[in-house]
Amino acid sequence: MSMFDRLDRLTSHAVDRTFAIRFEVQPGKATPNGRYGPDPDRQAWDGKGVLEEIPIYPAVEMGSRNRTGNDLETLVAGVAIEMSVDRIRYSRADEAKQGDRLKTDDLRKFEIARVRRDGLSRVVFNLVELTARPISCARPCSKIDFRKSL
Repeated sequence: MSMFDRLDRLTSHAVDRTFAIRFEVQPGKATPNGRYGPDPDRQAWDGKGVLEEIPIYPAVEMGSRNRTGNDLETLVAGVAIEMSVDRIRYSRADEAKQGDRLKTDDLRKFEIARVRRDGLSRVVFNLVELTARPISCARPCSKIDFRKSL
């Protein structure tokens, strides 16, 4: 094993020990109409990985969008969600496919949109969150009268 491989493995283990959370991957298979269904040929597997939510600010042009000098852009904010998994420790990470479901230990559910390699020892899943998080309110949301704000 080369020195670089050894250092890459040590770094990967240190990152996992510090930041990793548990997850479960449930293999999925698209039906002919595009809906999700469990894949009977593959088994679910557990692992640990680093979940990262990266803020993104794509530029969306206002107006006609014909690229004739319109430099006005709307302010759009979003989040790119990625899960980085050590593929040496969890060899089944290489078998993950687009459409598989991922559930974390805090009960958040995601769908894998893309799988890509990240260096020699890690795999990155680009995720789409399936369940929305509750909106936080200063007071209990059930006591807010929305008719008064109109």
